[in-house]
Amino acid sequence: MKDRADEWKRGVAFVRGVNFYKSLRITKEEMLKLCRRVEDDNLRIIKIVKTDNIIFEKRNMHYATVGQRLEKILSEHFGKPVYVTTRSMRTIKSLIEEKVE
Repeated sequence: MKDRADEWKRGVAFVRGVNFYKSLRITKEEMLKLCRRVEDDNLRIIKIVKTDNIIFEKRNMHYATVGQRLEKILSEHFGKPVYVTTRSMRTIKSLIEEKVE
């Protein structure tokens, strides 16, 4: 039986402040190239949506670890702290489907 940690799981990383403040400007193509630098055998960047949303797949690591890797590379690039929040697609789906009363 395959270990569940070995399964690829999709998530999204929300990057705070990019292309909102004058000093944190970057194109979608530049963002993709930069983010791909964190890829390895357990993490792959799928696509960038509107510059500040990163769709990824990971295995054998926590979603927060993906966020930490992205924060490090983005903070180095911009020369100031950049904050990233990650969520699983399962969490995103449950938020979308949740009934509002």
